[in-house]
Amino acid sequence: MVLTRQVHALVKPEAKVKHLCLHAEEDLVAWAESNQTITIGRLEETDVAVEAHFPVPQRVSFMLFHRTHLVIGDDLGSISFYDAAGTLLESQEIDGGVQTCEPMGLKLAVISGMGSVHLVQFERPSQNLSEQYGLGDVLQMVVSRNAIHVAQQNGSVLTLNEEGIHWRRPTRGEHGERITGMGLTRNGSLFLTREGHALVAGDEEAIEFELWENGALSLRKDLRMRLLTSSEANLGAVLGFDDGTVHLLHEDGRMDEVLSTGYPVFSCFEHQSSVVASSWFYIHGFTNEQTWKVEHQGMPQMLHAHSGRDLVVFAGDDQNDYTEPEPIGCIDLKSEAWETDAAELSGWFQNAGPQVLLTAEQLYSDDSDDVLMHLTADERASYGDAPAPGQPTSSLLAAMGTPEPTPASSETVLDENELMEALNSSEEMSLEETGLLLNALSSAVDEVHPPKAMAGDDQRQQAEADGTCVVLLDGRGSYDPHDQILRWSWHDGQGQELSDTPQLKLRLPVGQHTFELRVVDRQGSWTTDSVAVHVVDGSTS
Repeated sequence: MVLTRQVHALVKPEAKVKHLCLHAEEDLVAWAESNQTITIGRLEETDVAVEAHFPVPQRVSFMLFHRTHLVIGDDLGSISFYDAAGTLLESQEIDGGVQTCEPMGLKLAVISGMGSVHLVQFERPSQNLSEQYGLGDVLQMVVSRNAIHVAQQNGSVLTLNEEGIHWRRPTRGEHGERITGMGLTRNGSLFLTREGHALVAGDEEAIEFELWENGALSLRKDLRMRLLTSSEANLGAVLGFDDGTVHLLHEDGRMDEVLSTGYPVFSCFEHQSSVVASSWFYIHGFTNEQTWKVEHQGMPQMLHAHSGRDLVVFAGDDQNDYTEPEPIGCIDLKSEAWETDAAELSGWFQNAGPQVLLTAEQLYSDDSDDVLMHLTADERASYGDAPAPGQPTSSLLAAMGTPEPTPASSETVLDENELMEALNSSEEMSLEETGLLLNALSSAVDEVHPPKAMAGDDQRQQAEADGTCVVLLDGRGSYDPHDQILRWSWHDGQGQELSDTPQLKLRLPVGQHTFELRVVDRQGSWTTDSVAVHVVDGSTS
């Protein structure tokens, strides 16, 4: 048995929801779907009143409400401002598109797809801070009201705004480092997690947590998990980690575990008296010393609290291209939690309505009106196209719109789409047709499409003066037929895991090095690929 809370479906979208945002002050919600449409609606008690629905020319990469505008970034090269009625007010060019965006007072801080930092404001010229201050490739940023903290590809961390660079974190480690997570506390202290670059097997440094207050290091300690997400909280910040735990970080650096979700945390925040986090197919909460849980049909990577109400709105994709869109859900934090069986958590999105029982007279009646009243609109349309009672019923293959079968010696192959159409349109099947259908279904189920690991081409690199060089291992060429890659894993020649990201930078000494990339999909299928890196002495090459 588990504790759960009242939850209901706000809306069933037309296509998969890719982005979701709430207005900070008004009852507005907006979402982007995979068919490149945007919907703006007003939150009501148990649903959404749609106020605008419009297409966008490019795939959405980011969206948020900022002041009176809905801001939409695409992955091609622009950021656009819309009003609540869906009217396009202005578009500004961002070279490489928008990777992420955060409010900064009247302005917006943007990381482009090219790794550059921009300051954008409605009806004002944008500023490219990377060009202005000579920044490198920026991977992460966190934003306060008057400053931007950025982490670069080379491991450096600095604080800047439109007036200049105000602070640089001293670098650590002889062979470089990478910043794996960043965030801010309510009082403005910067925290981050970092790892050193591996030089040889077994030489990887532990994950370290650092807390900086007004540019001075106030805490450094080792961690056993990677920081994935964070948000400000009354006492400091809420942190979500890859081991599924959620911790409350106090301003003095103390960490208290408040939730253990069992899976890597997508999103977490504090809302009034609750801490809420999402992982896997669940939303977890901690309210008044009680833990509770809600299940979703998809992975709820989009999780937001309404600042004026005790509501949590969420959405997520099940990563399956062959399923229906998952609903946008809403949790009422004002309601009392109650105990239920874990199997009942999915009831809110699986409720298909009460079953209608028919009498024998209704079931076998010749009156078509009695039949039509129990059908959906699509079924009524199909019923209208059905053959007249005196007309012979078509065979299974005729129902699928394919030619009549060739002699019995010929083997007929059906694909999955044809099978589903046949099931939806056929009312009668002969024994032979039933066997053909079951055999085809069985063969379709047996088909397995594992992901394809691609570790890249072998490399030959020249060492620098110190006898080492930095190499990039790139597994982004890996693919899965159903776009369901769950995890990348890089291993060295001794089998030690080095990273769980598609790309990995290493500083290697002179010699021959071999690395293996393992790619796993959500069904547990996996493949591997290896790459060899030959580092030669620069003085003799």
